[in-house]
Amino acid sequence: MRIRPPGPRAGSRPLTACLAAVLAWTVAAAVVLLPLGGPGAQPALAAAGQTFEGPARWDPATWTEGPLGSITVSQVGGLTNQVVHVSWTGFTPTVDIYGNPVGAVTTKDTGPDNVMDNRALYAVRIYQCRGEKPAVTDCYGSSLYGQDPAKGFLQPGPQGNTNVPEFPSNMAIGATHPDGTGEADIELWTAQQSQTLGCDPAHKCSLVVEPNYGGDSLGAYSFPDSQINCDDHSADADNEFNTATDATAERNMLRVDGKLMRSGEACAWARHVTIPLEFAPTTDDCKAGDAAFSALGLEMADRAMAQWRTGACLAANPMQVQYSVGNGEPQSRQAFLDRSGADVALTSIPDRNPPSRPYVYAPLANSAISVVFVVDDAATSRQVRRMRLNQRLLAKMLTQSYRYYQDDTDTVRGNPMCLFEDEEFRRLNADVATGTTWPSCGNAPISAPVVVGGTTDLVHRLTEWIAADPDAAQFLHGATDPWGTHLNTKFLPSVYGGYPVDSFQALDYTGENSHKQYEWNPVLGGLGQVLRMTLQSQLSCQLPYVDSTGQHRKCYRMINGQRSLFAVMDSGDAQAMSLPEAELPNPAGGFTTPTIGSMQAAVHDMPLDEATGTQQLPYDDPDSAYAKDPKAYPLTMVQYAMLPTEGLGQAKSEAVSGFVRTVTDPDRGQVYGRGAGQLAVGYAGLDKVQTAQAKAAVDHVAAQDGAKPGKAAGTGNGTDGGTGSGGGSGGGSTGGGSTGGTGTGTGGGYGDSGGSTGGLGADTGGSATAGGATAQSAAVSGKPGAGASPGLAAAPVGQAAADRAGAARLLLPVVLATGAVLLVGGPAALFLGGTAAGANLRRGTGRLWSRLIRRG
Repeated sequence: MRIRPPGPRAGSRPLTACLAAVLAWTVAAAVVLLPLGGPGAQPALAAAGQTFEGPARWDPATWTEGPLGSITVSQVGGLTNQVVHVSWTGFTPTVDIYGNPVGAVTTKDTGPDNVMDNRALYAVRIYQCRGEKPAVTDCYGSSLYGQDPAKGFLQPGPQGNTNVPEFPSNMAIGATHPDGTGEADIELWTAQQSQTLGCDPAHKCSLVVEPNYGGDSLGAYSFPDSQINCDDHSADADNEFNTATDATAERNMLRVDGKLMRSGEACAWARHVTIPLEFAPTTDDCKAGDAAFSALGLEMADRAMAQWRTGACLAANPMQVQYSVGNGEPQSRQAFLDRSGADVALTSIPDRNPPSRPYVYAPLANSAISVVFVVDDAATSRQVRRMRLNQRLLAKMLTQSYRYYQDDTDTVRGNPMCLFEDEEFRRLNADVATGTTWPSCGNAPISAPVVVGGTTDLVHRLTEWIAADPDAAQFLHGATDPWGTHLNTKFLPSVYGGYPVDSFQALDYTGENSHKQYEWNPVLGGLGQVLRMTLQSQLSCQLPYVDSTGQHRKCYRMINGQRSLFAVMDSGDAQAMSLPEAELPNPAGGFTTPTIGSMQAAVHDMPLDEATGTQQLPYDDPDSAYAKDPKAYPLTMVQYAMLPTEGLGQAKSEAVSGFVRTVTDPDRGQVYGRGAGQLAVGYAGLDKVQTAQAKAAVDHVAAQDGAKPGKAAGTGNGTDGGTGSGGGSGGGSTGGGSTGGTGTGTGGGYGDSGGSTGGLGADTGGSATAGGATAQSAAVSGKPGAGASPGLAAAPVGQAAADRAGAARLLLPVVLATGAVLLVGGPAALFLGGTAAGANLRRGTGRLWSRLIRRG
């Protein structure tokens, strides 16, 4: 193989070369004349991070390099399985072969052609690679991943999908805007997700940013002698080879010794920039050993448990905790109560039956249900970052009430094709996403969200919230919305039990080719599969027609710049992956996303259920503090551990109490961060009342005193306790013992009763007094405060209940007056239907009617 000297190619194929040169110069001139006033990177995402020197900007007009660009990565250290944001400045703008700006670059596996983008020039690839100085063969999903690094680009491409052995590629491809800026998100994998990358604290990995500025990597103008000449840009945009497009990376054209070589990425790789990454430890970094106890249930807690378990196993006195998400919270609760499951069950909904065994609830953290969206602006191809949804819109999405297909089947006849054609959605977002061009509905079920199959607390609370809204409740009972959209008739109360439910079901199998049967399939792989499909822009539908094998194939992955996908997941997964979360309404008229502040506001509004000692938002109580709090996120949930207070041996009771004590400690397991032992992203820490409740529950477990749910927290344990310092080995409970005295330990190990800072593995000890715990526990056992719902606690014996008839008599004139107003103002009510004012009016009327029914 010969290496051609630098400079433009001349001589061979003169006519083609001449035409290519003219076209290339035309494109170059267009690039130079492009406006430089584009909006650039998302400010909120590009503001933080670490900045690195980028490659030199390529000037297509002169075939010369300009000043160096720069690259900013949102996080490069302490990494877990998460998404990081990569932005850049000073790069060559991405254009088509005619010089028009390109807003997004197509990725592989997004359609029947299964090819890369062959129209966008100067795109930017972002890889996760193994090693600090990776070769292209070290970068997951690259054209030669896993091949012989010594041969470089002079070797055939991998067979089949061996360049993506674990998952479809996590490689990101971004476009550079006319002002030279660009951005893209990439999911990073630890050794738990990709064993071939193997990224962990002991095995370094890197991020590679690779702009494709062209060059003859295919030997396009040197046939038949075949040579790579990155200085020859004649083929960059010749409308034949287009070597400056991303499709070049997948080509086998260079012929050496009679064999075709995968050389297409050679010139782009010559400009790559390597950014070292450092990963935090995971449970895979723990030494093998027997588990001190087992826990089961609540997949919403998975990310928090992963960091806590890692902190436990890496502590000075390590503890192994076996945890599995199980098959659903109802099953996990029942197995625990039957003594046939794990030692500890995790849940967010309490069991309300009489306790079949002694146990107590300990709050671990607060999290939420997130409705995420991956939607691209149809005009700019950029991702939409803000959106509002409400209960009735979600009810439509979860009951297959949009048509999606041209066939107007009877079950959804006359309804909009998809969410983006729904007048209610458009009015709700008119002031939120100003200037946004929503995607067209097309011929795919883009309004059907990716949701978990099976029974979960997440589904129950979501559907309970939907059913509590007056507008959504009326829709679910068959009433049309103000614009004529009606419930899918397969979900009418006469044929379907209605909300709330523990699991989602697809019920409509009608339409041409029974297409409604294939539009929505709740996934059986749990929230992990929901997240994976969302990150891969994969709907849960199947194609309504069969292929040559007689099978219904999965719907194609969505193309970058043309995505429109929704999913329901937990806030931990959503925020770890930086997925946009929809703003949802609370009864006070506020729209919020699940931030730490909005979740803590909701927790503050939650009354204490004295029967179980747990907290939930009171969706059906219009007089609650929650109903008046515009800052509260409506789908906030408390994560509880069901802890046995009888039947555990000493070693296991010490392990359970030590683990829970540490993870609920404000200075240890409740410290926010991505490190081992810290509270993961997407969760909100316990408040003081919850912390006191957790301490009281831990004392009951340590004492194995037979306490049951509903017993006043803080009693029966710790009243005569002494102090503990240094921490007992193996997670012993030394402070606040029921018999008093002093407990000492060595090493400050995991679960030590002494206070410490810096996460679960901290070695510093302190002291813990039972008196403080008792005082805080007393606050938990008291009556709910002014913000609590009075309806949850039964009236004491001998105390008269409220005068329900009297309340109804007072409401009757108000209802009559409201009816008169609506009789006169019906058209106005219809006009206001999609506005915030109209929504509040209807919601208030619905609540008034509900109160009259309940109190009558």
